[in-house]
Amino acid sequence: MSEDVRKSPMKTANKEKALTALLESATITEAANKCGLSDKTLRRYLEDAEFQKEFRAARRVVFEQNIIRLQSLHAGAVDTLERNLNCENPSVEVRAAQIIIEGNRKDFETTDILQRLEKIEDEHSNQIETAGKPNNQRRF
Repeated sequence: MSEDVRKSPMKTANKEKALTALLESATITEAANKCGLSDKTLRRYLEDAEFQKEFRAARRVVFEQNIIRLQSLHAGAVDTLERNLNCENPSVEVRAAQIIIEGNRKDFETTDILQRLEKIEDEHSNQIETAGKPNNQRRF
């Protein structure tokens, strides 16, 4: 089969519809219904390495867009937690406090891990640089 036949406009259009539907759907069946293709066709597309690559790239873009959306909501969420710390409803106040404390703990742990990882990476880079020097220039 020639390259032109395999990449015909119809197949490309169907794959584009399938890609969009898969990104917007929870299941393959739901995606198939949205784009007007069969489950079998979508499963066959998902077995194709090139389609998988495009699907992963598209999912990454959607994921990054959602992260940006979440980041834009962060200040409002913090304001809400702060407001609920003193809302005169003990259960809401306790829950807000728990969320704040847990978030701070996770932030501290993440920062600590990143600092330790950077130190290890620096030490590793220094070892590689030292190993590449002639013996008379090595420092011990």
